[in-house]
Amino acid sequence: MLFKKLASLALLAAAVTAQAPKGKAFDHIFIVFLENTDYDLANSDPNLRSLFSSGVVLNNFHGVCHPSQPNYFAAIAGDYFDYDDDSSHNLSTSYKTVVDLLEAEGLTWRTYQENMPSVCYTGSSSRSLYYRKHNPFISFDLISKDANRCKNVVPSTQLQADLDAGYLPTPSIPPTSKTMVTIPLKWFSGFLAPLLANPTFNNNTLVVLTFDEADDYTDETNHILGMLLGDAVKDIKNTVDSTFYTHYSLISTVTSNWGLGNLGRNDINKPLSNVFSFVAALTGYQNVDVTNPPPLN
Repeated sequence: MLFKKLASLALLAAAVTAQAPKGKAFDHIFIVFLENTDYDLANSDPNLRSLFSSGVVLNNFHGVCHPSQPNYFAAIAGDYFDYDDDSSHNLSTSYKTVVDLLEAEGLTWRTYQENMPSVCYTGSSSRSLYYRKHNPFISFDLISKDANRCKNVVPSTQLQADLDAGYLPTPSIPPTSKTMVTIPLKWFSGFLAPLLANPTFNNNTLVVLTFDEADDYTDETNHILGMLLGDAVKDIKNTVDSTFYTHYSLISTVTSNWGLGNLGRNDINKPLSNVFSFVAALTGYQNVDVTNPPPLN
């Protein structure tokens, strides 16, 4: 059964000051995570394949560990810090994330968490629909214990209100869990398609669609599907990028696009931190070819 769990994690970012750097390849990035699906299964799904002609297929994308939660830590902090479970954790203020890099340069961000019951909710779950393990932001004290930052950890229902108000932060990340096989088509038609058709949202915006991890834990490469959508890739749509990428590539792509520096972790550990090729071409970032992906489980 495809998408036995469906998690959307949206991080959206945008410049708010005159001093903020201009994006070299995109002005906004919206990252969506789906849950636990092997590459071959995702690649054969008709709902996903219907999007292929509208963007760039990343056919060499990889999770970095198991189970779900450490992959989300990796996606915003450049490391999963040896965590190997889905329990609730509170990482001290010594652990910086991409949020620190964004704010230091005058860029805004917001994460839209599907089925999250309230802003800055710190509980482990809610009504068997929202799970903290899919929301890495709330596990970092530099975010959860800072009222100004934590007000940007919001339920996904806030997204439409923000768009109606003309507000589009620079990076945006949404997670949730669903258990019905009928969800994907409804989700694509009811959530993603309207966003891509919305000119306020899709304004030099890069949408990254991927999975947190492969479902088959015996797959040592943790191979998952990735896609790039949005008008930031309109000139290269209906193509395939076979460069080796991991969740660390999300951070390195963001930092390369805006010249933000780095966290000094796996976000600068080549080849794990290869930048999406169309961004690397515009920023001068040198990716590393990978013939045999290393073990990532």
